[in-house]
Amino acid sequence: MISGRFYCALAVSLVSLSLASAQSGEGGLGVTNGDFSDLTGLQERADGWYAGVPAGWSTTVAVEGSTNYSVRRETGDFVANVSALSQTKPSFVAFEQEVGRLDAPGEVTLTFELKEPWHGQPFYLGAAIYDSLATTYALATGAFTNSGTHSVVASNVPAGTPIKIGFWTVQGFPSLDNVTITLRLNE
Repeated sequence: MISGRFYCALAVSLVSLSLASAQSGEGGLGVTNGDFSDLTGLQERADGWYAGVPAGWSTTVAVEGSTNYSVRRETGDFVANVSALSQTKPSFVAFEQEVGRLDAPGEVTLTFELKEPWHGQPFYLGAAIYDSLATTYALATGAFTNSGTHSVVASNVPAGTPIKIGFWTVQGFPSLDNVTITLRLNE
């Protein structure tokens, strides 16, 4: 005879499993807080700015106070200031996120929006898709100098590859928004 506690534990396990699948997204991949609207852990500052590292993202920027202006509310939308969350000197540090492991081999596409830069200066933003276990070798990279929707594509990525995405700026202050990741299975 199976007890009621067993059925309750089974139901909780199945709900947890389905929630984990929903969060992982398509093909085992999914970006957390790609629209930067989750302000958990950030400190509100003046003029619509928030300090800290956005939920779901990571960075090891070493400059004191560099993340004081990391996210900004602009006309009801939140955008990330990659310049405050990455660095290229004295050592390279990307603003990054682990986005999952591929369930099947395919083409991984990182899509994001760059809005008008702050201070009206020209900008140079880099973006990459990495194998999380070999971050010194990017599966695909791109360099972007204009506003709009952009993509970086990594082809023929093997099943089981753990994927990380990263952004950095070399110049200027572009605002990043609507970061997504998709998988198209190999045929």
